[in-house]
Amino acid sequence: MILTLSRRALLAGAAALALPMAVAADDAHPPLRMVTSFTINSMDPWTQGFWMQEFGQAELLMQFRDDGAHHPWLLEALDKPEPTRWVMTLRDGITFQNGKPVDAQAVLAAIEAAIANSASARGSVPEGAVFSVTGPLELSVTTPEPWPELPGVLADESVFLILDAEAVAEVGEDWAQLIGAGIYTGPYEVTALDETRMVAVAHEGYWQGKPALPGLTLAFVPDANARILALQNDEADIALYPPLAARPAVDATPGVHFNLGALATGGFTGFMNLQQGLLADATLRKAVLRATDFREIAEDVFRGGVAQATSLYAQNLPFALENYTTDLSEAAALLDEAGWVPGPDGIRRRDGQRLALTLAIYPQQPDLVPLSTAVQAQYARLGIEANVVSFDGINQALMEPSNRWDIAMVSSGAASWGRVQNFLNSYLLPGGRRNYGGYDNAEVNALVPELATEADPDRRRAILHRVQEILWEEDPFAFSYNIHLDRVIVNDRYACYPPGFALYHVSWLTAPCE
Repeated sequence: MILTLSRRALLAGAAALALPMAVAADDAHPPLRMVTSFTINSMDPWTQGFWMQEFGQAELLMQFRDDGAHHPWLLEALDKPEPTRWVMTLRDGITFQNGKPVDAQAVLAAIEAAIANSASARGSVPEGAVFSVTGPLELSVTTPEPWPELPGVLADESVFLILDAEAVAEVGEDWAQLIGAGIYTGPYEVTALDETRMVAVAHEGYWQGKPALPGLTLAFVPDANARILALQNDEADIALYPPLAARPAVDATPGVHFNLGALATGGFTGFMNLQQGLLADATLRKAVLRATDFREIAEDVFRGGVAQATSLYAQNLPFALENYTTDLSEAAALLDEAGWVPGPDGIRRRDGQRLALTLAIYPQQPDLVPLSTAVQAQYARLGIEANVVSFDGINQALMEPSNRWDIAMVSSGAASWGRVQNFLNSYLLPGGRRNYGGYDNAEVNALVPELATEADPDRRRAILHRVQEILWEEDPFAFSYNIHLDRVIVNDRYACYPPGFALYHVSWLTAPCE
């Protein structure tokens, strides 16, 4: 059964799912024109499918919202009757765009296909987890130990997009056959995809109601200036991923608007190299942190386009501390204690060695240029020389021992989709795939695995607080320079459009403001 909803019910449904939207009008609107810096290379659901939840084609079982919590999306409810068992109850009446029912068997098939074909899905599921159908619209998940992050896993676009697994299997790897095959549940169905753009049209049988737009076109435009010009030339309505450096010019240009949204779940994160150079000394690492002016970065460097970092985590997350402080006097005392004294040129020295650090950035994030320049000046106030080097392919470059760096500046999400375990495992544990600087703290090594199976909210919060304390007070390594704010550039027609939280850019109610 396809749900038919009244106008009041449509708006109530949008509120229930916290969907990003512009004001929806009753009459028809032209298709939405968006430009993005990233290219969707194919309809391969295992390597490219995550894009589809961002632009209204695919949906997830749960949704992570800017209140820091997870809420049912395609699910009606997610319950935990036992410590090692979750029960997922699907909404009734949902179909794929091709008309097939989205029931428990179909969802189980989608989950099993993801685990078989997606490294991200396999890496997100604990060993011994069993998914099973326990009713027409009900699935159960049992695990040997508690799995507290399941809600976040179900809200993560890179894990379990709900798709018609049977239709996917039928095409082998001829992914082009999936164009127009209606394998997802969202309000817009892909009808064309090439190296320049993706086109989607409204799915008239969408389970929440009629989509507000007849369709949308997503153009792939890597150059940020070209995306902005597309708006100015009325070739696009919304441009994603604008550099913050463009904000003053945009604000001064009639007809375009630089819109800021909610706190994101990460920002520009600093990682210290404990394996090479001077930052093996924890006292020096503490001094560097206290010399960092987090207010200046947010308010002066980025003119309020980012939020001030007050801990590793964004303040909309319930486990975030507020333990960051800027204190040059304390920083100087720590350096004095470590034997670093000012030289004739103001740069500190110890045993004839200059206190010089290398900051690593990468060209794919142009906002790192003003950030690194500001940090250079901040460290200079303390007598620390900072030099900037740019590495293309930052993740590989930082793991290469021959590349010399002391602090890496990386855009990362410490709690993407409300999940903290992936970040902690990857960045903080010995052997973690992105433990760039060789961090190895015995207490952190014990706390992070404990967190993976700890279901009690108070104990989880205590663990995360303790990890934040260690990273600031005792054994620094990873820290936030800022917390990102979601941002877009829009034209007058979409002036009220709020940037999509958790990369959810298009909903069934997205429409022009007029």
